[in-house]
Amino acid sequence: VVSSFALDNGVASTGNAWVTLNNTCTNSPTAYIASESADFTGATWQTHWSAPQFSLSAGAGTKTVYFKVRNNASESPAVSDTIEAIVPAVNSFSINNGAATTGSATVTLNNSCINSPTQYMASESAAFTGASWLTYQVAPSFVLSSGVGTRTVYFKVRNQYGESAVVSDAIE
Repeated sequence: VVSSFALDNGVASTGNAWVTLNNTCTNSPTAYIASESADFTGATWQTHWSAPQFSLSAGAGTKTVYFKVRNNASESPAVSDTIEAIVPAVNSFSINNGAATTGSATVTLNNSCINSPTQYMASESAAFTGASWLTYQVAPSFVLSSGVGTRTVYFKVRNQYGESAVVSDAIE
């Protein structure tokens, strides 16, 4: 019997690809099965434990995970929990901590993000032409184009559920 079941201890939302299947069971279960499909299509039985990890499907939105256990005598009814998979957001972004000018072509892109970003992209092009996704950092270095004058840097982050809105800052 599954006495209790919650995704990530019952939080409402996540930006992580993996969630914990917190479960309490009785009658000595030996295996569990979990799936985002109510009929467990494609899922396989695993050795039971109280906090296994589960990979959510791609795409933002409400995710429902179904869970059941079995022992040598029988199988429990399925239980489920939901969690909202959310895209990351950039709370703040500045170049060199908001400095107005710089004498160096290499600057720091200071940012604060929520909802577990895994990658970032930065570019002087609003269309991100020629830019590529890099492993997320809170203060990555960025090389400005040569010459003098104001440079605007555009910045965005993503996780498995999608991309944030684009933010920008300028420095001379």
